Amino acid sequence: MTAEQPNSTASGEAITPRHFAPPGKTHTARRPPLTLWRGITLIVLTLALVCAWFVLTARSVGVKVEPANASVDVLAWPTINIGDHWLLRAGQRRVRATAPGYVTFEEAVLVSPAQLQTLEITLQKLPGHLRVRLDPAVPAALHVDGQELGAVPGVVDNIPAGMREIEIRSERYLPHLETLEIEGKDIEQTLDVVLKPAWAEISLNSRPPGAVVTVDRKVLGTTPLSGELLYGRRALSLSLEGYKPWQQTLTVNPGTEVNLGEIVLAKADGIIALSTTPDGATVTVDGEYRGHSPLSLPLTPDSKHRLTLLKEGYKPYEHTLSVNSGQREALALTLQPELATVHLETSPAEAELLIDGEPHGNATQTLSLPTFEHELIVRAPGYATYQGSITPRKGVEKRYRIRLKTQAEMAREAAQKTDGSPDKAGPGPASSMVTTHDGQQMKLFTGGKVELGAAARDPARRDNEVQRTVKLQRPFYLALKEVTNADFHLFLANHTAGAVAGVELDADLLPVVGISWELAASYCNWLSRRDGLPPFYRIRYGDVLGVDPAATGYRLPTEAEWEWAAKVPPDGPALNFPWGAKFPPPPGAGNFADRGAGRVAERTMDSYEDSFVATAPVGSFKANSHGLYDLGGNVAEWVHDFYVAKPSSRPAIDPLGPAAGQAGHVIKGSSWRSSTITELRPSARTGATAGDDTIGFRLARYAQ
Repeated sequence: MTAEQPNSTASGEAITPRHFAPPGKTHTARRPPLTLWRGITLIVLTLALVCAWFVLTARSVGVKVEPANASVDVLAWPTINIGDHWLLRAGQRRVRATAPGYVTFEEAVLVSPAQLQTLEITLQKLPGHLRVRLDPAVPAALHVDGQELGAVPGVVDNIPAGMREIEIRSERYLPHLETLEIEGKDIEQTLDVVLKPAWAEISLNSRPPGAVVTVDRKVLGTTPLSGELLYGRRALSLSLEGYKPWQQTLTVNPGTEVNLGEIVLAKADGIIALSTTPDGATVTVDGEYRGHSPLSLPLTPDSKHRLTLLKEGYKPYEHTLSVNSGQREALALTLQPELATVHLETSPAEAELLIDGEPHGNATQTLSLPTFEHELIVRAPGYATYQGSITPRKGVEKRYRIRLKTQAEMAREAAQKTDGSPDKAGPGPASSMVTTHDGQQMKLFTGGKVELGAAARDPARRDNEVQRTVKLQRPFYLALKEVTNADFHLFLANHTAGAVAGVELDADLLPVVGISWELAASYCNWLSRRDGLPPFYRIRYGDVLGVDPAATGYRLPTEAEWEWAAKVPPDGPALNFPWGAKFPPPPGAGNFADRGAGRVAERTMDSYEDSFVATAPVGSFKANSHGLYDLGGNVAEWVHDFYVAKPSSRPAIDPLGPAAGQAGHVIKGSSWRSSTITELRPSARTGATAGDDTIGFRLARYAQ
């Protein structure tokens, strides 16, 4: 029987092949090599150790994501995810979170060494889209949170999700405002808006008709006119050749009709180009001040006008005139001098006389001179020249006796001055204190360095307070107090300072106010002549033509001198205010707009009281560290310099200011009407062309 190895039994069971050893031999089964088993064992053991090490060193990190349906992946290995927790090694691990309608989050996050920790992720919504439908469907612009995003009606895309302020602007409709929540998530929303008209109906006519109607500089038509005006304040004007322009500002309310009726246009002015010889006459028309000649005078037509010209030293001139509508005419008038008699008697008799630089023959004579200030020069060979000024007065015959000094007398006087003898011609420059002819005390200063203006970081600084460095080298005197009414009345007896809110400003010891810069300069020259000092200002016909910088006569302080005296103490840093470093002022610091000045000042300091409604007698408050009174408060003060808004920032030594100005001369210091931090600083400066009830002055002069 042949041995066979069937594949299956009758019952279908598999039969495992067997191996039979040859007769006489024993069978042995084949096994894997030992080294293979050892390798497998080592790998399994290593994997087990790695897994155990990872489990022991990993940190459980809970990941919470808003929205909750977001999917999260940790882009790192190894990681194990169990629900909403992940087993992660400490350190930087990159995490990605995604959800429909949201911006994908993918960033590296820090897994800390803590065993349990939670990572919270909030996904940002994708922008949304807004479809705007308007009634009426006019062109408009959509603004979201103040930023214009597009034109409507239509769809404006990519609006950030969240509560947004929506504004729709159209040229002839009122702005539409509302707050709307933008859903975002790439969803389009719809907004329906009904726009309200922003105009009103207007109707007007003019007499005569045909005038051009302009609104905010845009021509609307001609009268008679009916039309529409947008809401708000509108500048309406009518113009017609041969007639004066008509102007009015209207407040237009939407939907409220504006009916101006018939507007009667006035005929156009005639123009008189007025010139006088000499220039500078004060011009009034029908009693109303118009300025100084030469000037252009607009006058109403078809009526008579009274023209009056006034100038010191000349007879008043009156003239009646009329003009036609639109007429332009030149009018040249010559003023006649108002003469007064002056008797001159000189020694020596042969001395020569010059008046205003012009030769007038022998100095001993009787003259008829115009009643304004004249420069007088008397000279003779071998004698010192006399130079001075005289001002004749109408109805008064003035007599002057002038004796020229010989050269020998001048030499003796010079020797006496060198020996320390007093200067009979005026206060000597060597004195630390001097007294003027009218009793004003002045103190000598050697000056120093001062930083004019204010730093850009000063919140109270004005644009005109340009910071610049100045050095004062030339010794100078400053008056301890402001010029009083009593002082000024010795020069001009009929000057009156007036009153404010029933409070008199004209008492003798109050500071003089209501004077121009030119009048203050004239007072300085008058006092210089009284004290035998060379005048500082060159004045002719009442006009200041220039200065003599070398002169030691009285003058107004320079801006640099004034600010140095007000802000730079003898020792220590510069002051923020005349009284010190801090605001408000301490009690007794000066005369300012206190709580009792409400009826005379727009703004007051409710925390301060100085007992004066308006001006106070000079020197009523404590002097500053230099011994000077009222550099803060009482009255603001004219100084010498012309005013410019942007002074040069270049360093300077003993500056007298610019050669010309934009708005008259500089005013320094606060006054009885001042109360704000800006006004009360020594750096503050303004410019003016005329005086008022807050402006006075104090004296200065060079010592040598």
